[in-house]
Amino acid sequence: MSTRAEAPPGAHDLTALVTAMAATTARYPYRRWGFGESIAMEALLAAGGEPGAWAARVIEAWAQDHAPLASDPLAHVAPGVPLLMRVERAGDDRDDLLACARELATVLAGSVVGAHGAQIHRPDLAGWENEVWVDCMHLDGPFLARLARVTGEEHHADTGAAILLSHARVLQDERSGLFSHGFDDASGQPNAVHWGRGQGWALLGLVDTAAELPAGHPARAEIRQRLEALIDGLADTEAAAGGWHTVVDAPETYIESSVGAFVALGVGRAVRHGLTSPARQELADRAWVATANRVTADGAMPGVSDATPVGQDVAHYGDRPVGVFPWGQGPALLAAVERLNAGGVA
Repeated sequence: MSTRAEAPPGAHDLTALVTAMAATTARYPYRRWGFGESIAMEALLAAGGEPGAWAARVIEAWAQDHAPLASDPLAHVAPGVPLLMRVERAGDDRDDLLACARELATVLAGSVVGAHGAQIHRPDLAGWENEVWVDCMHLDGPFLARLARVTGEEHHADTGAAILLSHARVLQDERSGLFSHGFDDASGQPNAVHWGRGQGWALLGLVDTAAELPAGHPARAEIRQRLEALIDGLADTEAAAGGWHTVVDAPETYIESSVGAFVALGVGRAVRHGLTSPARQELADRAWVATANRVTADGAMPGVSDATPVGQDVAHYGDRPVGVFPWGQGPALLAAVERLNAGGVA
């Protein structure tokens, strides 16, 4: 689409929007780490205030009290980037946080890898023991690349880039640039369903990893090529100004709120870091306007699909119920915080 973003009815007060969204995000009943918690914690830390302080306490308590990560099959979904945000804020005063980050990096580096080169999400779980998930792209590469910068230990960047690209090579459709939600390592086939939030996880994984890698890192060229192809695919499937279907190329499915939030955040970051053309900002702006207009007065963004396992057909995704979840609040809040910090308007 080529239409420009229209200003929302009545300019949003970004400070008030961030305050309301952060309060609502912090009230979610978090139970354990999973997909969505990391981006929510990242957003709360970025927002600051009491919600940010609460998120910091949660992260720090986990870093001190967690069981050995090598024995935890869900360790790879722990909030690595928020942990490093706390490391950078605390400096040398919190070596325990950095030790936890290094422990997480060791677990990621030793994860089970399938025959096609990508890590298996849950090799311990019957029925999922061969499945690669696009969701993991947001967690592993950005954390490891950032850990390399924080510590100066360059091998973490190499590991993060390799993990990211191993996922992208089996999940990205070379024709459309879009990502399948899952890849069955046993059959060697993706599920070929271009789930909306999956595009968001891939988008942030590519952007945030590339932004953290050294300028001359050999993986940057392929990451940028895959990022451009994905942004092309998202531009081609924009269903309305700043809106995408829950399966982005399946117009019979509903418009799902989190996809626009991810596009506003991820494409905006890509432009800011020089990873894509400044002309792409129009896409991010349309997505932001649509996102801001969906947020309620109390800071909630409804219309987000619930926790979604890899499925085999479009109907599986089109039937998911919607509500307010951290995997929608997180990218929307981060997009608002980054616009506020840049001195932008809603």
